[in-house]
Amino acid sequence: MKSLDRYILNQFIGPFAMIITVLTLVIWMTQSLQRIDLVLENGRGIGLFLYITILIIPSLLVILIPFSLFGACLYSFYRMHSDSEIAVIFASGVSRSRVAMPVLAVTFIGALATLYVALDLSPRTYRILKKEILDIRTDFASSVLKSGEFNTVINGFTIYVREVRPNNGFLGLLVSDYRNPNSTQAYMAERGIIRDGPNGPVLVLADGNFQRQRSDGSVQIVPFERTTIDIAAYQQDETLQLEITERYLSELLHPDLSKEWERQNAGKMLAEAHARLACPFHAFAYVLIGVFALIGGAYNRRGYILRIGLAGVSVIVLKVLGFVVQSFSADTGIQWIQYALPISVCFIAIALLFDLVPTLKRMRHDAAMTKALAESPVEG
Repeated sequence: MKSLDRYILNQFIGPFAMIITVLTLVIWMTQSLQRIDLVLENGRGIGLFLYITILIIPSLLVILIPFSLFGACLYSFYRMHSDSEIAVIFASGVSRSRVAMPVLAVTFIGALATLYVALDLSPRTYRILKKEILDIRTDFASSVLKSGEFNTVINGFTIYVREVRPNNGFLGLLVSDYRNPNSTQAYMAERGIIRDGPNGPVLVLADGNFQRQRSDGSVQIVPFERTTIDIAAYQQDETLQLEITERYLSELLHPDLSKEWERQNAGKMLAEAHARLACPFHAFAYVLIGVFALIGGAYNRRGYILRIGLAGVSVIVLKVLGFVVQSFSADTGIQWIQYALPISVCFIAIALLFDLVPTLKRMRHDAAMTKALAESPVEG
């Protein structure tokens, strides 16, 4: 690697690392706040909260890596323009393609990373995240029982807990079952804990008494050291339905049409699959737009703020068009357009950046002249 390549890489990699780190932290914090209530309200610790929020990061990287590459490209080349380094490099005879090559090499690595995250890491972490949230919501102890409250599990079945302890433990329990008005019964216990039983979770009570109302109106009190109450029937029942973002590429390309949900969303699943496969081309399109804005065209003494603004608008428009095209593909089944959009932008940017259009015209003109000379009669 030559010294020029190393220098441009150093100018590019630093801003890229800074931009992607800052953007990830900012968006991660905003997304985390949406889930803090779910964790804290259900009595879970800060460790689980951090674990759940970290699982959000891969889904952010699919979008942040291409935008960070674009931002680093603008920042690094603009700084080199401000220090007149780009002018010196071009004055020494270095071509635009030579200057852009180190940035495009990093973009290639970033595009591969984006593809891996989109195809494997993001759906994998999405599944783990959904499973953890489902476990919190369906956990009887965390979702139903609250300290110092009368918790009505179902109509006619109420549990009071003085204190909820870690690991599904409780202190000071009162369980009241009055579903049958002719035979109400209650449990009082000093301690309790939820265990897994053969048919689901059971509430194990220790050191208490069982009270039952007899038919004659009297109350029967039976002390116990240990007894159990089956609470499997009262547990919230939620099934794990995988969304489109939580599915792997093979599942998106080959939906199970025997299932109603997948049959109804087959078009969206196929469009999502091709959108993921097309995301590396978007990364190249963003960076090529940035490269052309800063080192393409004639030298501008007034600065490059306008070009940077136009490049930013172009990238945003391209991203919005990507969503529109994906929706169009889901409705029509035309998938090639998802690749055509970023690839066409790449070709246009390359043609403008490296002056390929004048070169092609010159090549056609030279070929025509050569053909005309070959066909003209030779005198003498």
